Amino acid sequence: MGDFHIAIKAQGGHGCQRELGNGDVVEGCGQTECPDCKSRAFVKSLQASGAVVGGAVLIHWPGTPEEVMDNLLTGIRSGSFKG
Repeated sequence: MGDFHIAIKAQGGHGCQRELGNGDVVEGCGQTECPDCKSRAFVKSLQASGAVVGGAVLIHWPGTPEEVMDNLLTGIRSGSFKG
């Protein structure tokens, strides 16, 4: 037993439920090929395996002024896809 860290950097068709803005809860679109929903499912799978997940975020366009962050534990979005 011990700490571990998973970091994944990917590109693709991300950003489901773009109509939701800052502070909104993102439930997910539920489409089987959605990278965002797959990420949420992975975190839930880790938790179901007994892992204690201390933090999990999906960051869209990291390090840019357009950055949007979805907390995969609480579902809360920080930022907005809306221009």
